[in-house]
Amino acid sequence: MGESTAPQAQPVEGRTFPTTARGARPTFFDDDGATDAVLAIVTALAAEVWALRERQATLEAVLAQAGIDVAAAIEAYRPDGDQAAARAAEAAAYAGRVYRVFEEMREEALAGETQDRYLQVVDRAFAEL
Repeated sequence: MGESTAPQAQPVEGRTFPTTARGARPTFFDDDGATDAVLAIVTALAAEVWALRERQATLEAVLAQAGIDVAAAIEAYRPDGDQAAARAAEAAAYAGRVYRVFEEMREEALAGETQDRYLQVVDRAFAEL
């Protein structure tokens, strides 16, 4: 822990891709996308947890190098009103990221999107590579 993760791949210069694939997202389980949605949520949570663990380990190591043992201070800490409000706002944003797949599924259903349309956009993007 503590080392930065590899940077994300960047598109080839001059290539542009749609910001959102059109069409319904593909499903891999025969339950109208419910299992796929849960899998997407678990994956999003796993990514969030790893990022937090990495940052926390780095912070603790930096503080330890400075001679500061933070374990007791963390346990005793209580946020004030403004900090609690900021945390509540962050929690709402976090929930939005985690459960985004449900919002996307709703939007796709309202727009009448199909899996075939989604795959057409993905195929076009890969054909441009």
